[in-house]
Amino acid sequence: MKHVFIMNPAAGKKQRALSFIPKIKGYFADNPGDYVIHVTSAPKDAIRFAQLYAKQGGAVRLYACGGDGTLMEILNGSFGYDNVEIACIPCGSANDYVKSLGDNLDFTSIKAQVNGTARRVDTIDCNGNISFNICCIGMDADVANKMIYFKRFPFVSGSMAYNLAVLYMFFHHIGRYLNVSIETEKGIVKYKGEYILSLAASGQYYGGGYRGAPQAVFDDGLLDFILIDTICRAKILQFLKQYKAGKHLDLPFVRSFRGKSMTVSSPKPVTVCVDGECFSDNKIVFEVNPRSASFVFPEI
Repeated sequence: MKHVFIMNPAAGKKQRALSFIPKIKGYFADNPGDYVIHVTSAPKDAIRFAQLYAKQGGAVRLYACGGDGTLMEILNGSFGYDNVEIACIPCGSANDYVKSLGDNLDFTSIKAQVNGTARRVDTIDCNGNISFNICCIGMDADVANKMIYFKRFPFVSGSMAYNLAVLYMFFHHIGRYLNVSIETEKGIVKYKGEYILSLAASGQYYGGGYRGAPQAVFDDGLLDFILIDTICRAKILQFLKQYKAGKHLDLPFVRSFRGKSMTVSSPKPVTVCVDGECFSDNKIVFEVNPRSASFVFPEI
């Protein structure tokens, strides 16, 4: 198997991804194997590298050495190729996807990663964009868009950037009028109205540690869909404490479902966030791709 390490020096702080290069070279000096290191220099480079090796046809393990955005790029560049396994060496400011996979896994160990085992996991198709983790609309998507600005400041971590972006959005219009149709396990359900948050999830965490979908399972062939009504500003800060801890599902203004797809439409384009990458559209379809990617779980 070929091992391809795709490093994103822009992820996180102090080019953390590059600090793994000596560790990678040291491991393979003691354990000879077929490996290569690529350092990205522009957005979408990780997509290009992933496509390059996926199309070669041999067994290949692609290591996302960056944040959730790097992981998403590698997934999108290699999606649909059965010869590809994807591993994650978390170097970003949030690294939310791996938080859902187990507390006893060392994703920073090169040895554990190289000797890890790939498992088939679910992904989400969002208007043609493929996601491992969580796709969202509403305040959280607008916050993700604004996080990019705050993350440029010194000493601002992923969770701090999220909190600053939340504070910024607190003083702006936060509700979005949506028409929602969800294909649940028991049939189609439809809602319309103003929602502060709505999400489709295969993983549990996003936004630097917010547990938006605390019951989501990464390989059960279903997505968790969460709809949260727009609430008054006085309740938002208290709600966000519960939301971060994953203790919001029983609140009266929160609806949760499990199913295969959710279609959302809006009179005006709304911002959608897919594993940290944002775009806008009037109609968004979230659909599960059951066990559609091979993700590496580090050796214990």
